[in-house]
Amino acid sequence: MPLEPVRMGLTTGELIRVSKHEHPSMPPTSGSSQSRSKNYQPFSSEDSFTALGLAGHLVDSLTSMGCQHPRAVQAQVIPAVLEMRDVVALAETGSGKTLAFLAPVIQHMLNDRPAKGRRMSAAERMRSLIICPTRELADQVGGVADQLTRGTVLRSAVVVGSSPLAPQVARIQGGIDLLVGTPGRLQELIEGDALDLSNITCLVLDEADRMLDMGFAPQVDRIMHRLPVGRQTVLATATMPKEVEQLARTYLRKPIRIETHPHTVAVDHVHQHVVMAHPHDRVDLLLTLLGSGGARTLVFCRTRRRTAWVAAALARHGVKTGQLHADRSQAQRRRALDGLREGKIDVLVSTDVASRGLHIEGVMSVINYDLPNSAEDFVHRVGRAAHGVDASGDAWTFIWTRDLDAWYRLSALAGVTAHPEKVEGFVPTAGASRSQAPFEGVRPKSGRGRRPGPGRRKRASRPIAPDQKPGRGVR
Repeated sequence: MPLEPVRMGLTTGELIRVSKHEHPSMPPTSGSSQSRSKNYQPFSSEDSFTALGLAGHLVDSLTSMGCQHPRAVQAQVIPAVLEMRDVVALAETGSGKTLAFLAPVIQHMLNDRPAKGRRMSAAERMRSLIICPTRELADQVGGVADQLTRGTVLRSAVVVGSSPLAPQVARIQGGIDLLVGTPGRLQELIEGDALDLSNITCLVLDEADRMLDMGFAPQVDRIMHRLPVGRQTVLATATMPKEVEQLARTYLRKPIRIETHPHTVAVDHVHQHVVMAHPHDRVDLLLTLLGSGGARTLVFCRTRRRTAWVAAALARHGVKTGQLHADRSQAQRRRALDGLREGKIDVLVSTDVASRGLHIEGVMSVINYDLPNSAEDFVHRVGRAAHGVDASGDAWTFIWTRDLDAWYRLSALAGVTAHPEKVEGFVPTAGASRSQAPFEGVRPKSGRGRRPGPGRRKRASRPIAPDQKPGRGVR
């Protein structure tokens, strides 16, 4: 009998829970560790992508990409998509969701080729649409699609904002089978009558939680109303907030829900470190952690302004640095990512725009210069370390006394147990006395100076430090 979901107000046909993250080089998941419906039998030791129903040329392409065996989420999503079922894939970052939906979508298009000698218009030829929240993720998905369609008759294109519109329109009008794009640019093309979605048979919403978190719900709704009612829809997400539940409830038809983890939790192959550091000391701490350089590192900041400032500070100390945020042009963002992938830069300083879905080979360390706003953002940030490889990574988070409560709340939600530690070789200067309190278990004494009278108080809007609040020893 189909299982009923217990945490989601969504009418599903089946609920399938599979084991957690696996690395590409690991053997297939054993049948005893998976919970499957009667339609999906446990794998044997001879499991492969061929056993899932993928054609030989796709299996060869996956093999050339280093994918020998399907991961847990792929073993469930691929057969479901091949059966033309609507799917909600809830899986942690780095679990292989991109290949899980791309491979069967491409196989469908290869099997649905027109009769020999029949020419199709550009609108008729386009049958699959993938919507991504960020330009970087769209570029990455488009690159994987190019690898999988190499040597076939299929053609794909990527359309993103902050890039010239005319070449993208020309590519669409020239005829493509698969379109990958961001919501804003897709809406712009639709409003300009340059994009016809009336023949789309398969829609994929990649990183749906991030898409809605970035405020793209209105654009997604408008795009949805341009699509055929009988299309297949695949929703891939790492978390399931209420907004994503509502989106799935509105646009998916009795989907299979496949999940690899029950809650928002950090990947377990990344070692977590927390360091108490005053904001004025964080560049020095960052330089200490980076050491002599050479190791590729992602540094996350809360705002675009701070991202630019930290990148400039590192560059002044001789660190080969790039930056990635919404104020950079698309060409600058691509150069920064390519530079990190190719080893031309060692450190990429970014806002949360680089935290979702990106796979940057060789990045083994992630540093949270600022504490993220939510557990979901934290999980995605630290998931960039050792993403998709059979190795362990490190994630460092900088906090200060005012961040302690927020850190323990966030870490509990993310399933992380980590307490402030010291970094060898780092000597704090700003607020040094207070930086020791969390380690020594002693609350710093408040000042005993005379409180300024009316008209003499300076910076009245400045937040009161926790140790200066009434009831905390103030005299």
